[in-house]
Amino acid sequence: MTENTGILIDALLNKASLKQFIFRNTINNFEMLKVELKDLINVIQTSIKEKNTNIAANYKEESAFEVQIQIGGDLLVFSMHTNVFNFDENHFIHKSKYVEDDIANSYCGMIEIYNFLADSLKYQRVNDTGYLIGRIFINRENHFIVEGKGQMGFLFNDFGSQILTKEIFENIVEIAILYCIEFDLWAPPMEQIQEITVLDKIQQAGTIAHKTSKRMGFDMNFKK
Repeated sequence: MTENTGILIDALLNKASLKQFIFRNTINNFEMLKVELKDLINVIQTSIKEKNTNIAANYKEESAFEVQIQIGGDLLVFSMHTNVFNFDENHFIHKSKYVEDDIANSYCGMIEIYNFLADSLKYQRVNDTGYLIGRIFINRENHFIVEGKGQMGFLFNDFGSQILTKEIFENIVEIAILYCIEFDLWAPPMEQIQEITVLDKIQQAGTIAHKTSKRMGFDMNFKK
């Protein structure tokens, strides 16, 4: 074994250990997020059941790494990615003293938030689309940033000092839900839905054969 081989092995062990620690830490935070989602759904159910029993408010765990909540006609999917990420060298977090002091602080786990129409899954409309509305990045010390739509795009950008807590998770979830509620379904132009295939009609008999989504040309924005 050469000197370079030893350096390579040490670097590999250090990087692997760091990523394993971040992965486990992200799992712990995802479990905390699940508790917040359950509690919020219980509060919503209690608050609306005497006023309108037709409004859905449900919580469902699809797997260890995916949770769904339905609020009215919206379905929010919270998905934990199993990999650990860094950011390109031009990303603003690399300009913070926190990361400049230790590059290991820039490695993060990620939780994604998607918005679907609840009917898309209920009726298995496989051509329908959902939208990524937010991403939560969490490092080994629970420092975090959020990129996304609406207030998520600018409220949580102080990576050097922000520490993820139960209360912050609750705030992020409520902002995400409010954004989805206000993000209305628009009827697409007729030119976009003039034709359907026979296969589409057969496969989705009794439902809607056309692709349904809240918007066309939806882009993720991130404001520093």
